[in-house]
Amino acid sequence: MRIRLIKLFLALASLPLVGRWSLYGAMHLVGPYKNRRQLVLWSGRTFVSPKADVYVPELTLGRQVFIDDHVTLYAHKDGGGIHIGDHASIQRYTILETIRGGTITIGQHTHIQSGCNLTAALGHIVIGDYVQLAPRCALYPYQHGIHDLNIPIAKQPITSKGSIVIEDDAWLGVGVIVMDGVTIGQGAVIGAGAVVTQDIPPRAIAVGVPARVIGYRGTA
Repeated sequence: MRIRLIKLFLALASLPLVGRWSLYGAMHLVGPYKNRRQLVLWSGRTFVSPKADVYVPELTLGRQVFIDDHVTLYAHKDGGGIHIGDHASIQRYTILETIRGGTITIGQHTHIQSGCNLTAALGHIVIGDYVQLAPRCALYPYQHGIHDLNIPIAKQPITSKGSIVIEDDAWLGVGVIVMDGVTIGQGAVIGAGAVVTQDIPPRAIAVGVPARVIGYRGTA
């Protein structure tokens, strides 16, 4: 009976006037936090929480995408688009932000856990398929200028060594920071708390500050 009522609420969610309240009803019945990913499966459609903060003129969401409560998708006036592939999920308190021509592209079946911060400025952020970002990861394809001692850092122009690319099937542990111009290769694993300042080869295991390769997956 409960599942039938949830599906009824989901069916009504696209209607004017009652749609928003129907969606809240489905959310309440299915339960909190990750339970709500079931709403995508039961509806067969993309789910964007009414508690998410979305302001992106060039936003593309694939099939059965899950956008959780308190996710922020934001493009500045000079920011580019955000594109999220089929079956991807973005958990709560994550911020995806574009400015200065930057764009964010997230592949299919990619899962971004809570509290991550992806800010694309000057360069782009490109994340492949089946990528996993653990909580509180941060990706920044830019840096503040710091060299002119006569100008406050906040007023110095930002710089970039290039876009950030995370290839398919990579896994970033809790609190990983990825800096501008870095490519993380297919199937690579980055240990918790690492700061990635240089390219990481495919299937490599990297840890530390700055991150260094300590081995490769599939080797004894």
